[in-house]
Amino acid sequence: MNLPQEYLAVLNSIEPISVVDYLVTNGWVEEEKIDSRASIWAKRKNSKKFSILLPIDPEIPDFYDRIYEVFKTLEFFEQRPLSDIINAVRNVKDIAIEKQREILTLKFKFLYEESKRQVPAKKIGNVLTSIQELFNAVGQSESGHISEHGKIQKEIIERTELCVFETFQGSFGIKLALAPHPQQLNFLERPLGERVSETFIELIHLSNYPDKGRLKEYLLRLRKRSASRYRKFLMSLLNSEANFYFDWGSVNPEKGGKAVLSFDNVITTIEFINKMEVEDPSEYTVNGQLIAANKNTNNLEIEDFKDNKRYIGKAINNIVNNRDIELTIGKLYTATIQEISSINPATGEEKTEYTIINLLYLEE
Repeated sequence: MNLPQEYLAVLNSIEPISVVDYLVTNGWVEEEKIDSRASIWAKRKNSKKFSILLPIDPEIPDFYDRIYEVFKTLEFFEQRPLSDIINAVRNVKDIAIEKQREILTLKFKFLYEESKRQVPAKKIGNVLTSIQELFNAVGQSESGHISEHGKIQKEIIERTELCVFETFQGSFGIKLALAPHPQQLNFLERPLGERVSETFIELIHLSNYPDKGRLKEYLLRLRKRSASRYRKFLMSLLNSEANFYFDWGSVNPEKGGKAVLSFDNVITTIEFINKMEVEDPSEYTVNGQLIAANKNTNNLEIEDFKDNKRYIGKAINNIVNNRDIELTIGKLYTATIQEISSINPATGEEKTEYTIINLLYLEE
């Protein structure tokens, strides 16, 4: 077969192992190895058997012609454009350098339907929303502009914004692209998109260890907002009932990599972050109006001035018994609130508990 010249450069960037992954993902079975040079793969469709001779050794004389034949067979078998299939197996590093953007490939291998090619829009939407919120929070941490509450700075969100770059068949996959790197960067400063991507893949790696000590240190460095957003992302994976595969292609040739997170490790990591939350709850101050007070339960309801959010929490005994501070509905107070949030991996239920640990009159 004469290889069209326009495909030569593209095929040069494809590694045989990527084609193997694609074949396995799409239900092809390896029938035979021909020493280290090639392997034969097969799959049935409409009672007919299709076979592929996949070259493994790039040094064989007709390597690129053979690879091209593989894709032509897949084009006929799948009845979709050749370009779509090639893009699905291209090395993400090459795409990242070509586009000058960090490229992230997410794959989901569903527990009960491994060859599933569709996923409810709500589930994949939750995954994408949660990973965007995580990248925003990590971007804030990596930029040194730490705050546990309130809005994240606009300039950070612009640099950590994710766009859907491509979707492809198999056990459902999607490619995301981070915002292009700014043109002018401090020579010593790595692009924020690169740093956030590296943090994300490290979180995935550390979540696979039975001993979560290193993960704890990493999450403490990133601060509570990032830890909470990471748990939310893990919860979206839990709801999808899938093992998670991640491939990062970076503009920086020294960065990038792959990571896998099993469904079982998703569960154990959620439970671990819940435990971290209980051991080291978040504390912050709210200025607002006392809306309600229940003497029987010691519950107070305070409405924050900034965003009108209402906090309902149990006041500790020191507040209830403090004769210097009267609880008056409509009066303005400064409250120190302790927050503990958790997610039940079995039910997916998220629960947030507030405890009011200090209460003062608001200074006018």
